[in-house]
Amino acid sequence: MTQTQTITRIQEIIARLQEALPLLIEEQQGLPPGPLTIAEVEARHQRREQIRGLIQEAYTRLRSLPVGEGWPSLPKPEWMAWAQAVLAQPGSLILEVDTSGLQVGAEVLRLLLLRLEDGAVVFDQCIRPTQPIAQMQEALAYNGLTAEELAGAPPLEEVWPAFWQQARGKVLVSFNWPWDYQQLTAACRRLGQGVPALLGIDLQEPARAFFELSFASLGDLCGRLGEPLPQPATAVERARGQVAILHAMAEGRLGPLHEQEEADEGDLDAQDDLDDTQPF
Repeated sequence: MTQTQTITRIQEIIARLQEALPLLIEEQQGLPPGPLTIAEVEARHQRREQIRGLIQEAYTRLRSLPVGEGWPSLPKPEWMAWAQAVLAQPGSLILEVDTSGLQVGAEVLRLLLLRLEDGAVVFDQCIRPTQPIAQMQEALAYNGLTAEELAGAPPLEEVWPAFWQQARGKVLVSFNWPWDYQQLTAACRRLGQGVPALLGIDLQEPARAFFELSFASLGDLCGRLGEPLPQPATAVERARGQVAILHAMAEGRLGPLHEQEEADEGDLDAQDDLDDTQPF
């Protein structure tokens, strides 16, 4: 049943109750004093049958209303609160880690940190891998990198100190933090260092829970919000996609902003239609 059909059904219910109301009030006033004629008694019986019929019809129509059908999805308030808390963390950074693949021994090719509060990129550096770049074409295409960018980039040992200076002591937000932290740990160990003391928050699972999706990539969720990522998406573009998801969660948006505005306008129009027939 469409929203228009639902409104029509509610208007019909209200009309039946409006018709029954004066009859019901009159019937509640009791019998007149003195003897009654047969005609008066029959008229009262007919009126009561009419009242019962109107109320029964209204009740039948009410029961046929598809309660909940067609209602817009509501976000879970706990995930809205979670996103608001993340956004309120001072100095929080969005983390993006590009690697040469998903296999064990994959190398970090790019590290990016974007400040959550204003969207400023505070660290962005490509890293020259130790393995042949020619063998990484698939990873380059996926991450929006070029062989020239990597060939002219400094090695990991020169990049890590500057990255560490920006990241340490900050809350890092990452779409799949466990994976990114695993890559950072592997990079540290290649440098002969221990496990990096970094504090991270995973965005992937909370975002999927917010949108009630068992599986969804970063690109899937950005597309759902009407802000699709380009293909391929660079680290900067993916980081901004994470920011968009966090803000949508904090604002309780499950779709594009323009759709939310249209839904709100539709709710107001529906309320106006009901107000026109509201007897109370």
